[in-house]
Amino acid sequence: MRFKLFGFGRKKKKNDQPPEEEYGSLREERNAESAEVENIIKNHSYFERENVDLKNEPARIAYLERLRDTIMEGKHQCEEVKFEYGRVTSYLKDIQLIDQAQDEDKQRIYDSAKRIVELTEMRKAIRHKRYQISDDQRKALDRFEDDVPHDVEKLLEFEDMQVKIRNDLRKLNGEKAYLKSEKDDINRKQSSLRRISKVLAVIALGCLLAYWQVDITVPFVATASFAFLVAAIIMWEARKNRMEMAVTEKMENRAVFLTNRVKIKYVNNVRALEYLTAKYAVRNATELDFVYSQYRDAKREWARQREGTIQIEENHEILIQVLREIGVRDREIWFTQAKALIDPSEMVEVRHELNQRRQKLREQLDYNTGVMTECLNEMDRIRLKKPEYEADVERVLAQMGELK
Repeated sequence: MRFKLFGFGRKKKKNDQPPEEEYGSLREERNAESAEVENIIKNHSYFERENVDLKNEPARIAYLERLRDTIMEGKHQCEEVKFEYGRVTSYLKDIQLIDQAQDEDKQRIYDSAKRIVELTEMRKAIRHKRYQISDDQRKALDRFEDDVPHDVEKLLEFEDMQVKIRNDLRKLNGEKAYLKSEKDDINRKQSSLRRISKVLAVIALGCLLAYWQVDITVPFVATASFAFLVAAIIMWEARKNRMEMAVTEKMENRAVFLTNRVKIKYVNNVRALEYLTAKYAVRNATELDFVYSQYRDAKREWARQREGTIQIEENHEILIQVLREIGVRDREIWFTQAKALIDPSEMVEVRHELNQRRQKLREQLDYNTGVMTECLNEMDRIRLKKPEYEADVERVLAQMGELK
């Protein structure tokens, strides 16, 4: 438990606290300074006399003025130390009043202090608890808290729809590619039939020319019959290809139509997803559900913290009232030292710390008193040497009242 020289129980701000790794070096530095002070007092007593030629009037006057300034500084230090010494003594008297309070008052002090400690610890734990929620998300949830459950469901639907739409687009693109391949195959068949028709026409024309020149009735009839058969087959295949082409184009048009519809759904679904995720500053429904859960937990903790603050203030007022009734002068400091009011070992430590502080103040007071005494003794030594020296001393001492 820490006590400051000027401000019992004052808590340091978090940013004022030195890093943990610096504590060791700070303690070493303070110990070295204390040892140096002890060494100064041991080797030079309170005051080290200067070697001044007193016959030299300017040097003598300047020396007396330095003695005067040293006395004034010591007096100023003593005044500050006495003030703080009085405060520390007052704290110790307050502890004595608390120890001597009636059982009923002690119980009221204990109950209110215990509640303050418990609520303070709870508030500290809440303050240090970290929630995984950004400022933007918190602001959005503050505004649209009632919409969140519905929007979570909508986001889940949109995300499921997104998967289905992508699958549909993949299937439709595959179907369009297949139909295009079918059309290309039908076109290749038609091209082959046209080439065969041209060859057949050339053969038929040759047979016709030969018939006019030579009597080849039987071969001509046979060739004509074959050509007719082949032409019939070609016509059948061509008609079949045209029908297949018509069916394929119809299927392709339907695939294009369905693709357009799915693309429209895709665009609208993506826009809806973008809007809802931007609305809550999240990436998906899972994150929104998690953030919303964090937000609800945080709201409960914030409500508890507000309620705890109110209860702390109420118990603080009770504690102050009881301390006032038993005559405690410095009442506010016990709000930050409430643990000492419920834990005897803490109170022992408080008393020990105060006694240590008072001892250090007494030593500081003794030191400055010793400095002033030796300076006055040095002035008396100079005063007794010659009458003119005495006049100088009186004049310099008279200036102390003017310089205050």
